[in-house]
Amino acid sequence: MNPYFIAVAGPSGAGKSLFCRILQSQYSNVSRLKLDDFFKDLKDVPMIDGCVNWDNPDSLKWDEMIQAVKDLKAGKHAMVPHYSRKDDCCVGEKCVLPAEVMLFDGFMTLVNPELRDLIDLKLYFDLSEDSQIKRRKIRQPWVEDDYLNKIMIPAARQFIMPTKQYADQVINAEMLPAGVAEQCINIIHARFKQVKASDLEKSSVSHLYKPNSYQFSSVNLKNTSKL
Repeated sequence: MNPYFIAVAGPSGAGKSLFCRILQSQYSNVSRLKLDDFFKDLKDVPMIDGCVNWDNPDSLKWDEMIQAVKDLKAGKHAMVPHYSRKDDCCVGEKCVLPAEVMLFDGFMTLVNPELRDLIDLKLYFDLSEDSQIKRRKIRQPWVEDDYLNKIMIPAARQFIMPTKQYADQVINAEMLPAGVAEQCINIIHARFKQVKASDLEKSSVSHLYKPNSYQFSSVNLKNTSKL
């Protein structure tokens, strides 16, 4: 059976990566592809008003990203860039192995039409602009207010928020991570019940999403600082 791809999209600070880590930590047949690994080197990222604009689609390697998703959907491993946040550049490659469920998380996972067509289930984590700024400051206190207000939020309005229309389900990311995770698990479980393909129904994926099989009580909001 080919991997089932779930996109986890939405603005900065919405808890996308935290949810993916929660799911990965609980289930062995879940793997993850991160959009952040496909950033261009610093020297190739577009500028705006003298600032490096990481929130522009042109800051990403779309061709490599799409090829990685195609390879994984075909059941093959994907060689993806190993991006260093410290150096702001690619420092090598790493291998991502396919799994029955592939999570693909990142703020622009629903921006590219060709990429959207490869996704089986599209989740959009919705978060207010005030919460985006607040959570970004908690996670990255060194980011200047000018960047948040003049680049991040306008870019979210232009590129990210419009992609909510392509989502199969919109998640209220203002909730505590426990509530977000529980809602997503139930949505995924319901989606798998609708899938008619017998090989999917018979696979071990279907038991992954029993609503009562996951304990959420240990998750709390302070973990969003680790995103």
